[in-house]
Amino acid sequence: MRYFFKKIYDFIRYDVPKGIANLWIWFPVIWQDRWWDSYYIYALLHKKLSLMEKNFLKYGHHVGAEKDAHKMKVCRLLLERIIKDDYSPMTVHEIKWGEAELNWDKLEDGSEYYSLNIIHPKVITVEDKEKERKDFKRAMDQEEYLKKQDIEYLFHMMKRHIRGWWD
Repeated sequence: MRYFFKKIYDFIRYDVPKGIANLWIWFPVIWQDRWWDSYYIYALLHKKLSLMEKNFLKYGHHVGAEKDAHKMKVCRLLLERIIKDDYSPMTVHEIKWGEAELNWDKLEDGSEYYSLNIIHPKVITVEDKEKERKDFKRAMDQEEYLKKQDIEYLFHMMKRHIRGWWD
């Protein structure tokens, strides 16, 4: 019976305050969580690694705690870049071809649909249009390559080190 009361006492003394603190810390992230996009997975992971990094630096007891916190920081920074999703080399494209103007033109077949025409001020000839398209494709391929590289490095780091991230 004494063991039972000790368990209840420990639950009230330790688990309830920690649970309330966790609710307070995680509430903004959970409130904004949605199921339809990888962004939200990255946001959850970012929050978790931020908390772990901070606590490993402040309270880490094992010999490699600072190194582990640094690895978490690298992962956190990668997640920030992935979440920000700002890999676009479009500024170079826009300097070369001018800022894009989007025009929605109603189709001539009498339907209620529209076509999107992207117009760049420096695209004058048909050859220019072809070169601009190739430059645009190259820029999009480069953006995808950079994103993929960050995601692969993030999960490579986690795969190698996550099992050692305990204190």
